[in-house]
Amino acid sequence: MRTFGSIPISIYCVCMESCYLLCDQYICCLLYLPFFSFLCVMQNPSGELRTKEKMATVPGQLVWEIVKKNNSFLVKQFGRGTQSVEFSRESNNLYNLNSFKYSGLANKKSVTIQPVGKDLSVLLATTKTKKQNKPASLLHKSVMKKEFRRMAKAVENQVAENYYRPDLKKASLARLSAVQRSLKVAKSGAKKRNRQAVRVPGRK
Repeated sequence: MRTFGSIPISIYCVCMESCYLLCDQYICCLLYLPFFSFLCVMQNPSGELRTKEKMATVPGQLVWEIVKKNNSFLVKQFGRGTQSVEFSRESNNLYNLNSFKYSGLANKKSVTIQPVGKDLSVLLATTKTKKQNKPASLLHKSVMKKEFRRMAKAVENQVAENYYRPDLKKASLARLSAVQRSLKVAKSGAKKRNRQAVRVPGRK
């Protein structure tokens, strides 16, 4: 029986034919890969990809575990002793506390209340749950220029009565009250303290 080294010649021929077939298939894949890639990224006239797949959303609790100790809005300050207090500079964090309940990074539903312009107008903004992948149209904004009672009623309707974030009703009203007071102080002007020299008895 003829052999190729220690391998029978018949088995060697079968192995070589299989290798040739695999090489041909690999070359065909390399040739058609750019074409299939072009078909995958081809867009329609509206600019959207021709696919029905939606981007997967990450759970808020998982996002919080990732960003709670390190994010660009985090501010750490020391309190009594060695205990540190953590704050957040997020605009949609009502109490500016680094917690999952008030975080605007981890929650899909968040509330923003902040002053707008030089007049006594307040911006109320809520995030849209169906626009998480479109930052340009993520917020639903409304500017309030009414008296405090009417603005408080509008905040209650938007946050609590609409079943958006009932747990943030108290925080939203507290934020609105603080913003309203700051606007009144800014409009009237800060009071200047009368710093006069205090006479100390026994000195000339």
